[in-house]
Amino acid sequence: MLAAIKAEMRKLLSVRSTYVITGIGLLLTIFVSGYVEGYNLKGADLTNVNHYTDAITGALTSVPLILGSIVALLLITHEYRYNTILYTLTNSKSRSRVLAAKIITITIYALLLTLVVSVLSPLASYIGISLKGSHLAAQTIPYASLLWRCLYYGWTSLLAALAIGVLVRSQVGAIVTLFVIPTVELMFTSLLKTKAVYLPFTGASNAILTHPQASQGVMSYGRAAIVFGIYLLIAWIVAWILFLRRDAN
Repeated sequence: MLAAIKAEMRKLLSVRSTYVITGIGLLLTIFVSGYVEGYNLKGADLTNVNHYTDAITGALTSVPLILGSIVALLLITHEYRYNTILYTLTNSKSRSRVLAAKIITITIYALLLTLVVSVLSPLASYIGISLKGSHLAAQTIPYASLLWRCLYYGWTSLLAALAIGVLVRSQVGAIVTLFVIPTVELMFTSLLKTKAVYLPFTGASNAILTHPQASQGVMSYGRAAIVFGIYLLIAWIVAWILFLRRDAN
């Protein structure tokens, strides 16, 4: 199993796209948090006691993890695009071991990326505010709650993208699917009204990071995590079965 994980880590770290995509995500985080949420902050925004919390959750729900999801997709779809999946499956005694190694690899990448963004966004915001000479109100940060929610959100987001890659296999098709699903969900939001919070991406997943006042009476953080976890589990059960049974081509 260790050899399979090392092989997947090499695949992740040996392609240029991993560094380019991750780098772009981090640079955009620095710009948005440092300038928009920092240097350009003024007026009532400076009295927001949840500003750093908002900076973290806002960063995680925007570009960095979206781009990180593409990295997760590429880990599996690159293999189908260049037919290296045949060698991967031939060199392993178990297809389940191959898939488990990919899950572990993306888990490590997702947790590291989430931690970096979670530290980088408030730090960039603080530096931006300091450079402007502004003064931010004393902050209230629920460290324990925020930590598990950020890590869970980042981890499940990238695992969901990896599951889409396993199910679709086509690189272009998987990327399109990744962006189409939330768009389709938005079309059902007005129809479902309060029940729209049970939709996987635009509902339950986002509710993991929203403030209590935004989700009060709708869905708690814990319930949101469970609901999205159930969606993810079902997707991975289907993906696992198909990965075991389908032809490698």
